[in-house]
Amino acid sequence: MTQPVRVYVQDHGFFVTDRDVDTPFETMDYGTGLAGVMESAVLVHAGIDRGYVAVTAAAVDERPGLDTAEQWDDLASWEDVAEVSLYVPHGRLTVEQLEQALDPRAQLPVLSGHGPGHYRLRLHASGRDRHYDRVVDESGERFHFLAWPAAPTAPLVIKAGSRCGYGLRLNALEAPVPAEFPPVMVEDQAEADRQAMQRRNLLGG
Repeated sequence: MTQPVRVYVQDHGFFVTDRDVDTPFETMDYGTGLAGVMESAVLVHAGIDRGYVAVTAAAVDERPGLDTAEQWDDLASWEDVAEVSLYVPHGRLTVEQLEQALDPRAQLPVLSGHGPGHYRLRLHASGRDRHYDRVVDESGERFHFLAWPAAPTAPLVIKAGSRCGYGLRLNALEAPVPAEFPPVMVEDQAEADRQAMQRRNLLGG
């Protein structure tokens, strides 16, 4: 794991995003309770309104297992853990603050270690309830991100323990579902058909 880096949070948020990609905020889905998920970015939801959180991140070659007690012990210090799929067209998936002018860019690893393509992102969070909705310079909140190349699949909630996450998931259930999902760039028609079916299932159609 990398050394923690201080990342500035503004309006509860910061990004994990492919640089220079348009961000269609109207498509965000907060169903994981951790972030608003878009096609090529997530808007991570911190507990604090403004201030600093500690962030670590790493690119890995394959999905970290969850099959043994030791692997689950690695999650013990985290309150919320979830996975989402992202399309990374430029191959530059990084942690970014909402306004770079406020602080230098966070010096964290590029998460898309295999270049452009589809990735799975695992998000970990802890401490979001501690100073919820407050302005705190040093919040004590922690986040950790892992990413690896993988075909798109539905979001997965692995662990859900915070009130902050519960509120986001509840709001997502009550929010209207977007009429259309944004187009996803795929390499063949079979993959496009599979994703279309997955989207219809999510919409209950």
